Amino acid sequence: MTRRMNVPVLAMLLRPSPAIVVMMIVLIAWAGYLTVIAPDDLRGPYIVLMLCQAFAASTGYAIRARRGHFDQVLAGRRSRVRFALTHVSVSTLIGAACWLIISMVDAIGAGGRWPLGLTPRALGSFVYLSSLAWASSVPFSRYSAGVLWLILAIALAASGRLLALRNSYALAADTWTGVWQAAGPALVFPPIVVGEPSGPPNIVIVLLFMAAAVAVAAGVAFISVYDLALEDRE
Repeated sequence: MTRRMNVPVLAMLLRPSPAIVVMMIVLIAWAGYLTVIAPDDLRGPYIVLMLCQAFAASTGYAIRARRGHFDQVLAGRRSRVRFALTHVSVSTLIGAACWLIISMVDAIGAGGRWPLGLTPRALGSFVYLSSLAWASSVPFSRYSAGVLWLILAIALAASGRLLALRNSYALAADTWTGVWQAAGPALVFPPIVVGEPSGPPNIVIVLLFMAAAVAVAAGVAFISVYDLALEDRE
């Protein structure tokens, strides 16, 4: 019974805020508008969606668990792995659905061109950011990872380092040295991968998916071993 109620209960507990839902709808409408006036470049909606996903996937766990929010799906469990995997799936669902819809809009407006959102480099950067946002928020509260990611983006832009990261990524050669030169910016600020017309070496895409898997594994491990000491709250 507990396993069957995982998805509906977590869908209710982790449902996105109305503001995030509205933003997703606006992004889809923006993508539709761009397919009319500039069908060859939908990078804007994809990049903004990655920022929204950093907040949407940052659902948090530890603080809410201590307050008993997940008691009905955790009670009597010997292992929390299934719960943790359901948690990350539900947390990243709305962003993934919006990404797929924008990719479909992109495909319709592109006149047969393969949509940017379904290219390996774009998928790798989106999956990595989604996984990292979820895993980073697990020890903390909701939206914590999104706030940290926004602060990082502002700090990089204000200090001029964002342009340096972009140049390092864009000018990376197809050598082992170039791989690390491109991998650093891709891991620090994944929207660069979507924003740049040129694709990275294939190994960088593999590294993004591997980093995403490591992030999810770390989040699952934390949930599995975290001591649920309940706290009182008025």
